[in-house]
Amino acid sequence: MKNNFPWWQHVAMAGVLCGASAFAQAQEATVFAGGMNARNDDNAHTYAWGFDYRQALSEHFATSFTWMNEGHVPDHHRDGFAMQMWAHQPLFDRRFDVAVGVGPYHYYDTVAGSRGRRYEDDHGWGAMFSVATTWYFESRWYLQARVNYVQSPSSINTVTYLLGVGYQLEKPSSPGPLSGNSKPGVPTGDVLSVMAGLSVVNSLDSQNAAAEAIEYRHGFGPWFDGTVSLINEGHSDIGSRQGAAAQVWVKDDFFNDRFSLGLGFGPYVTWNKYKENRAAGGAQNVVAGLLTMSMAYRFADHWVGRVSWNRVVTGYDRDSDIFLAGVGYKF
Repeated sequence: MKNNFPWWQHVAMAGVLCGASAFAQAQEATVFAGGMNARNDDNAHTYAWGFDYRQALSEHFATSFTWMNEGHVPDHHRDGFAMQMWAHQPLFDRRFDVAVGVGPYHYYDTVAGSRGRRYEDDHGWGAMFSVATTWYFESRWYLQARVNYVQSPSSINTVTYLLGVGYQLEKPSSPGPLSGNSKPGVPTGDVLSVMAGLSVVNSLDSQNAAAEAIEYRHGFGPWFDGTVSLINEGHSDIGSRQGAAAQVWVKDDFFNDRFSLGLGFGPYVTWNKYKENRAAGGAQNVVAGLLTMSMAYRFADHWVGRVSWNRVVTGYDRDSDIFLAGVGYKF
Protein backbone atom coordinates (compact mmCIF):
# COMPACT_ATOMS: atom_id res chain seq x y z
CA MET A 1 0.00 0.00 0.00
CA LYS A 2 1.50 3.31 -1.12
CA ASN A 3 1.88 5.91 1.65
CA ASN A 4 0.89 9.40 0.46
CA PHE A 5 2.54 11.60 3.09
CA PRO A 6 4.93 14.13 1.48
CA TRP A 7 8.65 13.29 1.66
CA TRP A 8 9.47 16.22 3.95
CA GLN A 9 7.16 14.91 6.69
CA HIS A 10 8.95 11.56 6.61
CA VAL A 11 12.38 13.22 6.71
CA ALA A 12 11.42 15.59 9.52
CA MET A 13 9.82 12.88 11.68
CA ALA A 14 12.62 10.39 11.00
CA GLY A 15 15.16 13.11 11.78
CA VAL A 16 13.53 13.83 15.12
CA LEU A 17 13.40 10.09 15.79
CA CYS A 18 17.10 9.65 14.98
CA GLY A 19 18.15 12.84 16.73
CA ALA A 20 16.29 12.17 19.95
CA SER A 21 18.00 8.80 20.29
CA ALA A 22 21.44 10.03 19.25
CA PHE A 23 21.28 12.95 21.67
CA ALA A 24 21.10 10.33 24.41
CA GLN A 25 24.79 9.58 23.60
CA ALA A 26 25.18 5.96 22.59
CA GLN A 27 27.09 3.94 25.18
CA GLU A 28 26.68 0.42 23.77
CA ALA A 29 26.95 -0.53 20.08
CA THR A 30 25.67 -3.87 18.75
CA VAL A 31 25.68 -5.51 15.31
CA PHE A 32 23.42 -8.49 14.74
CA ALA A 33 22.21 -10.88 12.04
CA GLY A 34 19.57 -13.57 11.71
CA GLY A 35 16.29 -14.30 9.96
CA MET A 36 12.95 -12.63 9.25
CA ASN A 37 9.47 -14.11 8.95
CA ALA A 38 6.87 -11.99 7.11
CA ARG A 39 3.50 -12.47 8.80
CA ASN A 40 1.49 -12.17 5.60
CA ASP A 41 -0.35 -14.74 3.47
CA ASP A 42 2.71 -16.64 2.22
CA ASN A 43 4.59 -16.44 5.54
CA ALA A 44 7.85 -15.81 3.62
CA HIS A 45 11.29 -16.18 5.22
CA THR A 46 14.48 -14.22 4.49
CA TYR A 47 17.60 -12.84 6.16
CA ALA A 48 17.78 -9.84 8.52
CA TRP A 49 20.61 -7.79 9.98
CA GLY A 50 21.19 -4.43 11.60
CA PHE A 51 22.83 -2.46 14.36
CA ASP A 52 21.82 -0.76 17.58
CA TYR A 53 23.10 2.13 19.74
CA ARG A 54 21.89 2.10 23.33
CA GLN A 55 22.14 4.62 26.14
CA ALA A 56 21.45 3.78 29.78
CA LEU A 57 19.12 6.18 31.56
CA SER A 58 19.25 4.48 34.94
CA GLU A 59 19.86 1.06 36.48
CA HIS A 60 16.67 -0.37 34.93
CA PHE A 61 15.83 1.87 31.94
CA ALA A 62 17.52 2.69 28.63
CA THR A 63 16.81 4.18 25.20
CA SER A 64 18.11 2.99 21.82
CA PHE A 65 18.36 3.76 18.11
CA THR A 66 18.13 0.73 15.81
CA TRP A 67 18.54 0.33 12.07
CA MET A 68 17.08 -2.91 10.71
CA ASN A 69 17.38 -4.47 7.23
CA GLU A 70 14.48 -6.90 6.93
CA GLY A 71 15.75 -8.62 3.80
CA HIS A 72 13.89 -9.43 0.58
CA VAL A 73 10.55 -11.22 0.36
CA PRO A 74 8.21 -11.19 -2.67
CA ASP A 75 7.16 -7.59 -3.48
CA HIS A 76 8.93 -6.13 -0.39
CA HIS A 77 12.55 -4.97 0.14
CA ARG A 78 12.25 -3.17 3.49
CA ASP A 79 14.49 -1.55 6.06
CA GLY A 80 13.95 1.14 8.69
CA PHE A 81 14.86 3.00 11.87
CA ALA A 82 13.41 2.60 15.36
CA MET A 83 13.80 4.45 18.64
CA GLN A 84 12.80 2.40 21.67
CA MET A 85 12.46 2.71 25.40
CA TRP A 86 13.71 -0.31 27.33
CA ALA A 87 13.08 -1.77 30.78
CA HIS A 88 15.69 -4.31 31.87
CA GLN A 89 16.77 -6.39 34.83
CA PRO A 90 20.42 -7.42 35.48
CA LEU A 91 20.90 -10.90 36.99
CA PHE A 92 23.76 -13.16 38.16
CA ASP A 93 26.05 -10.39 39.48
CA ARG A 94 25.05 -8.18 36.54
CA ARG A 95 26.59 -10.56 33.98
CA PHE A 96 23.20 -11.48 32.45
CA ASP A 97 20.48 -8.98 31.45
CA VAL A 98 16.85 -9.42 30.35
CA ALA A 99 15.11 -6.52 28.59
CA VAL A 100 11.87 -5.56 26.81
CA GLY A 101 11.58 -2.56 24.48
CA VAL A 102 8.95 -0.70 22.45
CA GLY A 103 8.96 2.31 20.15
CA PRO A 104 8.09 3.78 16.73
CA TYR A 105 9.54 2.28 13.54
CA HIS A 106 9.95 4.33 10.33
CA TYR A 107 10.33 2.09 7.28
CA TYR A 108 11.49 2.42 3.68
CA ASP A 109 10.04 -0.33 1.47
CA THR A 110 10.63 -1.02 -2.24
CA VAL A 111 7.35 -2.65 -3.29
CA ALA A 112 5.74 -3.96 -6.47
CA GLY A 113 4.46 -1.00 -8.49
CA SER A 114 1.12 0.00 -9.94
CA ARG A 115 -0.03 2.10 -12.91
CA GLY A 116 2.51 0.43 -15.21
CA ARG A 117 5.50 0.96 -12.89
CA ARG A 118 7.66 -1.98 -11.90
CA TYR A 119 8.29 -0.69 -8.36
CA GLU A 120 7.44 2.08 -5.89
CA ASP A 121 9.31 3.43 -2.84
CA ASP A 122 6.86 3.23 0.06
CA HIS A 123 7.53 5.11 3.31
CA GLY A 124 5.54 4.68 6.49
CA TRP A 125 5.32 4.14 10.23
CA GLY A 126 4.80 1.19 12.49
CA ALA A 127 5.76 -0.01 15.96
CA MET A 128 8.64 -2.27 17.03
CA PHE A 129 8.27 -4.54 20.05
CA SER A 130 11.45 -6.30 21.26
CA VAL A 131 12.75 -8.81 23.79
CA ALA A 132 16.51 -9.18 24.35
CA THR A 133 18.85 -11.19 26.56
CA THR A 134 22.50 -10.16 26.95
CA TRP A 135 25.57 -11.85 28.44
CA TYR A 136 28.39 -9.48 29.51
CA PHE A 137 31.98 -10.69 29.60
CA GLU A 138 34.70 -9.42 31.97
CA SER A 139 35.87 -7.10 29.18
CA ARG A 140 33.63 -4.54 27.45
CA TRP A 141 32.32 -7.13 24.97
CA TYR A 142 28.92 -8.85 25.17
CA LEU A 143 26.63 -11.24 23.27
CA GLN A 144 22.95 -10.53 22.68
CA ALA A 145 19.97 -12.58 21.46
CA ARG A 146 16.99 -10.50 20.32
CA VAL A 147 13.51 -10.91 18.84
CA ASN A 148 11.63 -8.00 17.19
CA TYR A 149 8.00 -7.83 16.13
CA VAL A 150 7.15 -4.98 13.72
CA GLN A 151 3.50 -4.10 13.20
CA SER A 152 2.39 -1.54 10.61
CA PRO A 153 -1.14 -0.66 9.43
CA SER A 154 0.08 0.06 5.86
CA SER A 155 2.74 -2.65 5.26
CA ILE A 156 3.63 -6.23 6.18
CA ASN A 157 4.06 -7.33 9.79
CA THR A 158 7.35 -9.11 10.52
CA VAL A 159 9.22 -11.08 13.18
CA THR A 160 13.05 -11.00 13.23
CA TYR A 161 15.23 -13.45 15.19
CA LEU A 162 18.73 -12.09 15.76
CA LEU A 163 22.05 -12.90 17.42
CA GLY A 164 24.57 -10.10 17.90
CA VAL A 165 27.88 -9.04 19.37
CA GLY A 166 28.40 -5.67 21.04
CA TYR A 167 30.95 -3.39 22.66
CA GLN A 168 30.59 -0.81 25.43
CA LEU A 169 31.86 2.51 24.05
CA GLU A 170 32.24 3.85 27.57
CA LYS A 171 34.05 1.72 30.13
CA PRO A 172 31.73 0.53 32.92
CA SER A 173 32.76 0.71 36.55
CA SER A 174 32.05 -3.06 36.80
CA PRO A 175 31.04 -5.80 34.34
CA GLY A 176 27.44 -5.59 33.20
CA PRO A 177 25.07 -3.05 31.65
CA LEU A 178 25.84 0.65 31.96
CA SER A 179 23.71 2.84 34.20
CA GLY A 180 23.93 6.38 32.73
CA ASN A 181 26.08 9.40 33.65
CA SER A 182 27.86 9.93 30.30
CA LYS A 183 30.93 12.09 29.89
CA PRO A 184 30.63 15.52 28.22
CA GLY A 185 31.33 15.77 24.48
CA VAL A 186 33.80 18.00 22.64
CA PRO A 187 33.17 20.42 19.72
CA THR A 188 34.01 19.13 16.24
CA GLY A 189 35.56 22.36 14.95
CA ASP A 190 35.73 22.94 11.17
CA VAL A 191 36.44 20.05 8.79
CA LEU A 192 36.58 19.94 4.97
CA SER A 193 36.27 16.40 3.57
CA VAL A 194 36.37 14.71 0.17
CA MET A 195 34.71 11.30 -0.20
CA ALA A 196 34.02 8.67 -2.84
CA GLY A 197 31.98 5.47 -2.97
CA LEU A 198 28.86 3.91 -4.47
CA SER A 199 25.24 4.99 -4.99
CA VAL A 200 22.49 2.34 -5.20
CA VAL A 201 18.94 3.06 -6.43
CA ASN A 202 16.22 1.63 -4.16
CA SER A 203 14.57 -0.35 -6.97
CA LEU A 204 13.98 -4.04 -7.50
CA ASP A 205 17.14 -4.13 -9.66
CA SER A 206 19.38 -1.96 -7.38
CA GLN A 207 21.07 -0.02 -10.19
CA ASN A 208 24.37 1.44 -8.96
CA ALA A 209 27.11 3.87 -9.94
CA ALA A 210 30.29 5.48 -8.62
CA ALA A 211 29.60 8.47 -6.36
CA GLU A 212 31.62 11.31 -4.81
CA ALA A 213 31.05 14.23 -2.47
CA ILE A 214 32.64 17.28 -0.86
CA GLU A 215 31.54 18.17 2.69
CA TYR A 216 32.16 21.14 4.98
CA ARG A 217 31.37 20.47 8.65
CA HIS A 218 31.15 22.96 11.54
CA GLY A 219 30.65 22.12 15.20
CA PHE A 220 28.04 24.07 17.17
CA GLY A 221 28.92 22.74 20.61
CA PRO A 222 29.66 19.30 22.09
CA TRP A 223 26.61 17.52 20.64
CA PHE A 224 25.65 19.30 17.40
CA ASP A 225 27.24 19.76 13.95
CA GLY A 226 26.08 21.37 10.72
CA THR A 227 27.19 20.35 7.22
CA VAL A 228 26.93 21.61 3.66
CA SER A 229 27.66 19.04 0.92
CA LEU A 230 27.90 18.71 -2.84
CA ILE A 231 27.02 15.18 -3.97
CA ASN A 232 27.32 13.40 -7.32
CA GLU A 233 25.43 10.10 -7.35
CA GLY A 234 26.98 9.10 -10.68
CA HIS A 235 25.45 7.62 -13.84
CA SER A 236 23.53 4.35 -13.47
CA ASP A 237 21.53 2.45 -16.08
CA ILE A 238 18.47 4.65 -15.49
CA GLY A 239 20.13 8.06 -15.32
CA SER A 240 22.03 10.38 -13.00
CA ARG A 241 21.50 12.72 -10.05
CA GLN A 242 23.58 15.44 -8.40
CA GLY A 243 22.71 17.88 -5.64
CA ALA A 244 23.56 20.08 -2.69
CA ALA A 245 22.56 19.22 0.89
CA ALA A 246 22.42 21.05 4.22
CA GLN A 247 22.10 18.92 7.36
CA VAL A 248 21.82 19.24 11.13
CA TRP A 249 23.69 16.60 13.13
CA VAL A 250 23.71 15.11 16.60
CA LYS A 251 26.91 13.26 17.54
CA ASP A 252 29.07 11.92 20.35
CA ASP A 253 32.80 11.21 20.80
CA PHE A 254 34.60 8.20 22.29
CA PHE A 255 38.09 6.76 22.85
CA ASN A 256 39.77 9.97 24.02
CA ASP A 257 37.63 11.97 21.61
CA ARG A 258 39.26 10.42 18.52
CA PHE A 259 36.24 8.39 17.37
CA SER A 260 32.78 9.88 16.75
CA LEU A 261 29.33 8.67 15.71
CA GLY A 262 26.69 10.96 14.27
CA LEU A 263 23.23 11.18 12.69
CA GLY A 264 22.28 13.96 10.28
CA PHE A 265 19.16 15.04 8.40
CA GLY A 266 18.12 17.89 6.12
CA PRO A 267 17.06 18.96 2.60
CA TYR A 268 18.84 17.78 -0.56
CA VAL A 269 18.33 20.02 -3.61
CA THR A 270 18.88 17.81 -6.66
CA TRP A 271 19.11 18.09 -10.42
CA ASN A 272 18.26 14.92 -12.30
CA LYS A 273 18.56 13.46 -15.76
CA TYR A 274 16.69 10.16 -16.00
CA LYS A 275 16.01 8.05 -19.04
CA GLU A 276 12.46 7.15 -19.98
CA ASN A 277 11.91 4.06 -17.88
CA ARG A 278 8.69 2.31 -16.92
CA ALA A 279 10.24 1.23 -13.61
CA ALA A 280 9.58 4.66 -12.08
CA GLY A 281 8.85 8.23 -13.05
CA GLY A 282 11.66 10.75 -13.45
CA ALA A 283 11.80 14.36 -12.24
CA GLN A 284 13.91 17.49 -12.62
CA ASN A 285 15.17 19.94 -9.96
CA VAL A 286 13.54 18.20 -7.00
CA VAL A 287 14.03 18.89 -3.30
CA ALA A 288 14.49 15.53 -1.57
CA GLY A 289 15.41 14.62 1.99
CA LEU A 290 18.79 13.27 3.15
CA LEU A 291 19.28 11.09 6.24
CA THR A 292 22.87 10.13 7.09
CA MET A 293 24.66 7.88 9.58
CA SER A 294 28.39 8.58 9.86
CA MET A 295 31.47 7.63 11.85
CA ALA A 296 34.84 9.38 11.90
CA TYR A 297 38.30 8.74 13.32
CA ARG A 298 40.89 11.47 13.93
CA PHE A 299 44.20 9.76 13.10
CA ALA A 300 46.33 12.94 13.33
CA ASP A 301 45.94 16.41 14.83
CA HIS A 302 44.39 17.84 11.64
CA TRP A 303 43.35 14.75 9.68
CA VAL A 304 40.10 12.80 9.97
CA GLY A 305 38.90 9.66 8.19
CA ARG A 306 35.13 9.40 7.67
CA VAL A 307 32.62 6.76 6.48
CA SER A 308 28.99 7.76 5.79
CA TRP A 309 25.81 6.06 4.68
CA ASN A 310 23.26 8.44 3.14
CA ARG A 311 19.60 7.63 2.45
CA VAL A 312 17.96 9.91 -0.15
CA VAL A 313 14.20 10.12 0.52
CA THR A 314 12.05 11.22 -2.43
CA GLY A 315 8.37 11.53 -3.26
CA TYR A 316 8.77 10.19 -6.80
CA ASP A 317 10.17 6.65 -6.34
CA ARG A 318 13.84 7.51 -6.75
CA ASP A 319 15.11 6.76 -3.23
CA SER A 320 18.77 5.77 -3.11
CA ASP A 321 21.59 4.82 -0.74
CA ILE A 322 24.96 6.57 -1.07
CA PHE A 323 27.91 4.86 0.63
CA LEU A 324 30.93 7.16 0.98
CA ALA A 325 34.40 7.04 2.57
CA GLY A 326 37.08 9.70 2.56
CA VAL A 327 39.45 11.97 4.41
CA GLY A 328 39.04 15.44 5.87
CA TYR A 329 41.27 18.27 7.10
CA LYS A 330 40.41 19.89 10.44
CA PHE A 331 41.11 23.62 10.64
